[in-house]
Amino acid sequence: MRSEAALNCWQTNPAPVIARAGRRRLSTCRLSFLAAIALFEILGISGAMADDYILGPQDRLKIRVFEWRPMAGAAVEWAPLTGEFVISTAGNLSMPIIGTVPAAGMTLEQVADSIGERLKTQVGMQKRPNASVEVAEYRPFFLTGLVTRPGRYSYSPGLTVVQALSMAGGTFGLIDPNLVGLQRDALVARGDLRALEIERFSLLARQARLDAVTQDKTAITFPPELTARAGDATIDRMMREEQDLFNTRQRSLSTEIDALNQAKLLASNQLEALNSKAVSLAKQIELANKDVGTVSKLISQGLTVSSREMGANQNLAQLQSQNLDVALANLKARQDIAKADGDIADASNRYRVQALTEATEVRDRLASNREKTVTTRGLLENIQARAPAAAASLAADDSQRTLVTTIDRIVDGTLRTIAVSDNDLVAPGDVIRVEDQKATLSEQATNSSSKPTNTP
Repeated sequence: MRSEAALNCWQTNPAPVIARAGRRRLSTCRLSFLAAIALFEILGISGAMADDYILGPQDRLKIRVFEWRPMAGAAVEWAPLTGEFVISTAGNLSMPIIGTVPAAGMTLEQVADSIGERLKTQVGMQKRPNASVEVAEYRPFFLTGLVTRPGRYSYSPGLTVVQALSMAGGTFGLIDPNLVGLQRDALVARGDLRALEIERFSLLARQARLDAVTQDKTAITFPPELTARAGDATIDRMMREEQDLFNTRQRSLSTEIDALNQAKLLASNQLEALNSKAVSLAKQIELANKDVGTVSKLISQGLTVSSREMGANQNLAQLQSQNLDVALANLKARQDIAKADGDIADASNRYRVQALTEATEVRDRLASNREKTVTTRGLLENIQARAPAAAASLAADDSQRTLVTTIDRIVDGTLRTIAVSDNDLVAPGDVIRVEDQKATLSEQATNSSSKPTNTP
């Protein structure tokens, strides 16, 4: 048993957990609530749920058994002992090779140790194999009384009373059962309205980011509808995610443009060098032409041999060929510069086009969201208008009655009935009862008056 504060501590560390880790997380909580130890019996909540999860019949366990073999340098799995096993009504696991293993009332770590020890003893091994045990499926809990669908339900860690009741369609109390459908529709409509509101906030945050992109802004300006809710964890998360996405895309665009500018600068430097080389080649070609003319004149006067004329012509042809190569390289450098400019423009336009496409989608979804919100709100108002008229037909005495929720739970081997509220935690195997408070009090008074009294 524990105080309400201790129960909240357990809720932050639900089962199943690994045994040692569970004890470490909860040691601080236990020390904090030692002063409340006198209240534990009143609340009737098992202390085991604040430490390790205590197993019981119908719990389904996932078990894996391995043995480390040093000679092979590998872990070998014991396939017959690996799988899912259900704790029987007697509280035992029936497993191959090792037979019956007690499990009810034990922790996961204790069952794992027991399996390893039994396997070591049964097979005659020198070293105990390692076994890991976790809860694959918890034993069910039960709902009875004034709920829409009483019966057996699957348990999950951290389950509260109100969540358990919602699994059964909620309570209908002493209202005409015909109104249960209206109540269910109202709950669904309210849930839809909340979901639509969250969707609208998300779309507004996304639209603000897209507006910043299409308008070439350096930061997002979120609408007052979002900034007015600053401090709300959901709204803050939406704005933070959109801001991070905006910053990431801006950095990506900046990196891409910087790379293109570097390529453009390289092509510009190359063009400048080619221009200088072209000037130099032009001077050399001019000198080579003069040399050819001089040699031709000397040959005509018989002052030199024709081989010198051939050499002068070859030199001129080579220079002209180099000049042509420089001209082609110059043209390619200019093409590279033009391509870099085009790529820079394309990169900016690509991000802008993507943002415009997304913005169109967001506008359509916002319009659809508004229509759905109006429809759902009208449906809810219609339900709320119908329900009071139907409830007015009930007896005035019934309208004054309230419901009491209790849990039948086995604590330390004793069945106890605990009064609970909506946010109290449910444990596996619990029986949740929803009853009329007036009827319960009347029954208690009848039982009390029927007991014999001792006269002195």
